[in-house]
Amino acid sequence: MQKQYIFNRRTLLGAATATTTVGLLAACGGSKKEDKVKAPGKDAKSEELYNINSHPVSDLKQGGEVRIPLGSLGPDFNTYSTSGDSYDTQIVMSSIRAAGLWNITHLGKYELNKDFALSFKPVEEGGKDVVYIELNPKAKFNDGTPIDYKALQSTWKIRKSSDGDYNIISSGIYEYIESVENNGGNFKVKVTMAKPYYPLNEMFDAIFHPGMEDPKVFNDGFVNNPHPEFGCGPFKLADKGWNSTENTFTMVPNEKWWGEKPVLDRVIFRGLEESAKVAAFKNGEVDAVESRTSTSYAELKNTANAELRKGQLLYAGGLNLNPKRIEDAKVRKAIFLGIDRKALSNIAFQNLPYEEDPSGSMLHLPFEEYYEDNFPKADGDAKSAAQKLLEEAGYTKDGEYYAKGGKQLRYKITVFGDDPSKSSMARSFAQTMKEIGINFEVETRGSAEYSKVTGSKEYDIIVSGFSLSGADGTAATKQFYYSKENDGVGNAEIDAMIEKMAIIKDDAERNKMCNQIEKKHMAEVSTLVTVFNGPDLMMCKKELANYGPTLFKPIEWEKVGWLK
Repeated sequence: MQKQYIFNRRTLLGAATATTTVGLLAACGGSKKEDKVKAPGKDAKSEELYNINSHPVSDLKQGGEVRIPLGSLGPDFNTYSTSGDSYDTQIVMSSIRAAGLWNITHLGKYELNKDFALSFKPVEEGGKDVVYIELNPKAKFNDGTPIDYKALQSTWKIRKSSDGDYNIISSGIYEYIESVENNGGNFKVKVTMAKPYYPLNEMFDAIFHPGMEDPKVFNDGFVNNPHPEFGCGPFKLADKGWNSTENTFTMVPNEKWWGEKPVLDRVIFRGLEESAKVAAFKNGEVDAVESRTSTSYAELKNTANAELRKGQLLYAGGLNLNPKRIEDAKVRKAIFLGIDRKALSNIAFQNLPYEEDPSGSMLHLPFEEYYEDNFPKADGDAKSAAQKLLEEAGYTKDGEYYAKGGKQLRYKITVFGDDPSKSSMARSFAQTMKEIGINFEVETRGSAEYSKVTGSKEYDIIVSGFSLSGADGTAATKQFYYSKENDGVGNAEIDAMIEKMAIIKDDAERNKMCNQIEKKHMAEVSTLVTVFNGPDLMMCKKELANYGPTLFKPIEWEKVGWLK
């Protein structure tokens, strides 16, 4: 059984960009050129993309525990809400709340998850798309509630509108659904589409417990309460398994699980800042740790009884501009044109065994078939182009910086966590903006503050990005660029393109239009600056099996264990 923890295909990464230290791979000295690996492109081989030290369960010892450090845990454990959607919390909750119709392969293809669904059959009836689903009657939430048509109805009700009572991230396919009905038995379901939307396997990637229908529970009820009764899967939350004081989250085998039984007796997650993670691994207090920063890589690469597992990081990001703070679209565009993405990319990967050119998409990675470089390029000198745009918008130089109406262009760039590499990247950006004439102050906040800051949009610009969970960019395009899902930020022309895109049945044609939409949004609305993707580097105990960089496939916790 493979757990589904990614919401709507793409999810905001938590601290370090945010919660893990993804992407902020920093800079101090250089490694030997021959040690460097170029980012995989269209001809990439599978061994370049993931490495989990794969072994059959028969090779593993029964029992034992694994200890995993994360950047932050909670406090909101509803990973489908705007305030709970962080990378680390996604990982934690994937281990105990796993209901969904789909498994994802390492390369991003979707397969029916037979632990929850026996069949998924799309047909056309009366000019409408209809899907017949047969659910697995064995499937139950931990409190005994069956995972039947009522659970699918609840999921649809909660997720069908980003303007409704629920603080969801994106409505995705659900606003296009007309009805979810009992079809001759509680485990036989008929889903009728009000209008076309593709791909249809967007639906029910996660299935919600009916108890989450209460908006108060959905929006606020998961703060310091993981609600283990709403979950299911090979593991469950241990008794008093969430300890907010010690910042630990412990899971144990779930005796109610009907599928493959787990190997381990216990998995313990610990919330730690980056420097503490590294120290904990070197001291034998945890069993695996990301090694994606130059600082951590240098400290960990010679650790005894450990090995570096390399893969491609499913990450697209750099900077996230808040249009409610940086309201003038021309100022945001000037930042886009003026940013030195190559300099930031060089900082990101210096002193790591990896190099790449700046990424040009939030939707696809360079090795994927639908990837295009959609980032806007300045005509001629970038600094001059940015300044020209500011002056056309009515800004004039007041000393070193541009101003209008007596108000200087002055903002903060915020980073999370204690890794000095993040601050280094932010300072580089701030210096580039100073040369253009925009004043940026660097602000550093704790990793644990990430969800609060991003959920309430208490930032001007953050160093952050999004995780990718599949090869199709449809849901991400809608989530990132549709004004109805971004507090009205966007424009009518782009919204119309998205609505047209969603009804294109052919995957290749639909993703081609996704790229057109992204290119236009980046050029005109300018909120998400993509700079890098990065390697997924993880230092693991050599005997730890079925754990490491997985590409698109989430960790199968029931198969994680120690070699005999």
